[in-house]
Amino acid sequence: MKTANHTAELSETKRKLLDAGVSLMRAKGFNATTVDDICETAGVTKGAFFHYFEGKSDIAKAAIERFREGKHEEFQAAEFRTLADPLDRVYGRLDFIKENIGGTKRRTKGCLIGMLAQELALTHPEFRSLCQDSFNRIAREFEADLTAAKRLHAPNVEFDPKALALLYVSIYQGSTMMAKASGDNLVMLNNLEQFRRYLDLLFGRAHRSIETPTAQASSVSCN
Repeated sequence: MKTANHTAELSETKRKLLDAGVSLMRAKGFNATTVDDICETAGVTKGAFFHYFEGKSDIAKAAIERFREGKHEEFQAAEFRTLADPLDRVYGRLDFIKENIGGTKRRTKGCLIGMLAQELALTHPEFRSLCQDSFNRIAREFEADLTAAKRLHAPNVEFDPKALALLYVSIYQGSTMMAKASGDNLVMLNNLEQFRRYLDLLFGRAHRSIETPTAQASSVSCN
């Protein structure tokens, strides 16, 4: 199988194909996306496509890797990662997500990995494994900050940082689907705020009064 290289090593044509694959499969899913669609969006020939990829499944696997590596780099470069206190990093992650999805002014396109997990997990074991590995990676990264924050701020509180990290991933993925169904980000923002309040209880923080987002009448752009 031809596999994707790191972003810096990609040729311009391969980068265009991968970006098109990510965009189309994120919006329409795997089955509704064709090789012709990807080539047309990328502005390249089918011959160029098959020079780099054996077929749609091949580019889908590479697209998953490109998407998750891109998100990983975004989070690693985020300002909250530089905070010394792990609990500040925990809360900073939630703030970063709200900013990243554009608040109520934009509508999320959703998560490519979540989209393909929903569509392919029961029929394509290899895709199920890739998606599960991606979810576990996100959870492990968050678990590290939660573990450090528990040790520093709540050593006697009984909760499992790993389970809490998986809850976070579940809330994010479920909220993404609900946001797409409702046509705006409001449900995501509200669910993240509920998760923040739960963290306040676990870590003994007095709840900070944060305005709960409300629906807006104006149209939103798609993020």
